[in-house]
Amino acid sequence: MKNIVLTGLAIFACQLTFGQIVLKIQGKVSGNTEGHNQVYFYNQLKKDSARIENGTFEVTLHEEEAGTRAISLEYDRAKRRMYSPVVLFYDQSGKINVTFDIEKGLSSAQVTGLPSAATYFDFNAARPKIYMASRKETIEKFGADALKQDHQDFQSATAYMGAIMQQKNDSLMRAYYKPEKLVTADLLLSLLSTLPESKLDNYYQGLSHEVKASETGQVIKAKLQGMKNGKIGSTAPDFSLPDKDNKQRSFSEFKGKYVLLDFWASWCSPCRASFPRIRQVNAKLKGQDFVIVNVSIDKNKDAWLKAVEEEANPWTQLFDDKLISSALFNVGAVPTSYLIDPSGKIIMKEIGFDPKGGGAMEKKLEELFNIKL
Repeated sequence: MKNIVLTGLAIFACQLTFGQIVLKIQGKVSGNTEGHNQVYFYNQLKKDSARIENGTFEVTLHEEEAGTRAISLEYDRAKRRMYSPVVLFYDQSGKINVTFDIEKGLSSAQVTGLPSAATYFDFNAARPKIYMASRKETIEKFGADALKQDHQDFQSATAYMGAIMQQKNDSLMRAYYKPEKLVTADLLLSLLSTLPESKLDNYYQGLSHEVKASETGQVIKAKLQGMKNGKIGSTAPDFSLPDKDNKQRSFSEFKGKYVLLDFWASWCSPCRASFPRIRQVNAKLKGQDFVIVNVSIDKNKDAWLKAVEEEANPWTQLFDDKLISSALFNVGAVPTSYLIDPSGKIIMKEIGFDPKGGGAMEKKLEELFNIKL
């Protein structure tokens, strides 16, 4: 199974500056914590915590601008339990109420209070239901086995399911679409890999000037452009980014070789888990017309530099301070890798990492260089 992490831009995109936001988060927790009482509130730049006492917790956060904080639990870490964080959106001062059963996990959470936070939560809570409903309809039409890759109806069934999901997600977006609200840009951002480019563009064009000017609005604009630039068969655009020594490096300097352009982040555990295998691949292809270029989507440059030093990968490391991951390549999850041929044409894209190796990207490299990785 491939491992991926949604990009920081997708999860933690910040918004326009409004002056300081004072956010009070109050929680009610049922179930036995077994002494694992800490609740964490974090994004890429900050981390705070509160302690559950007598079934409640409270924390006051001071933010300079609108954005998001994700919630995670000490209980989940202690139990080594898989979880999806609850993400709280805020665009003004106010109170957010969070309730959940600690034994059932954050999947049991409910969010009320600040309208934008409730909207963001309710919208994202509806997304898995769309997937399940679409899958159910597909199975009713084709049978459960049709969704297995080796089934003769796999392509027809997955296309059918994709069309249903697209329709349902479009209906969901219409139900929550308020072009003057900052939260709408974040909802739209979450659907960039789900809706057709034309629909996405129509939603973006309908946003108010202020929402378009927000950081998330700018990310959406960049990603829409990236959808056009990052298609298989298109020529990879040139760009210039700083390396770990703060020297500007142009992508054009690698032209004439096959380039594995690998997008990652210091906080992305699947990305960092991929590096030992990539180092093996790099060693096997030593002497070939092949190079690897890492591009980090970190916002925290110090965290990136620390991770670069820890990993000590023997290839070029670049820091994406110009959002080229969005504007030029439409990276929506990390790790994401592009394989670019010596003429500069994009010939393959792979999202995620298989810890066992042997994925489609490796098979393509084996084919190109007549080598067994």
